[in-house]
Amino acid sequence: MRGTTTTAGGEPVDCVLDAVGGDLLTPALAALAPHGRLVAYSSGGGTIRAYDLLVGAKSVIGFQMALIARGRPELSERWRKELWRLFAEGALKPVVHGEFALQDAAAAHEAITARANLGKVVLRP
Repeated sequence: MRGTTTTAGGEPVDCVLDAVGGDLLTPALAALAPHGRLVAYSSGGGTIRAYDLLVGAKSVIGFQMALIARGRPELSERWRKELWRLFAEGALKPVVHGEFALQDAAAAHEAITARANLGKVVLRP
């Protein structure tokens, strides 16, 4: 697996957070080290072969914040407050791929659809 990873440093990782799914699900799984976990939190779909999990003792789990918000709103609210507190303290620093003027929204959209961005794409008025 070490030769087929898709990570920036080329080394397998313990956890992949997948917000895309679809065609990128297989390379995301390949980027995992043995015993690694893929957390799928998109609705992009995709299929994973059981063998690909078994061979590396890997696991996949789904996560949906909306389900938690509906079923346990107090927990969702507590997490929301903590995230904003951490952001305000500077402990969370979102990665920004690029900033685009609003009139360049088409270029921003192109960066996202081409999957060229590593981080958030920001539109500025």
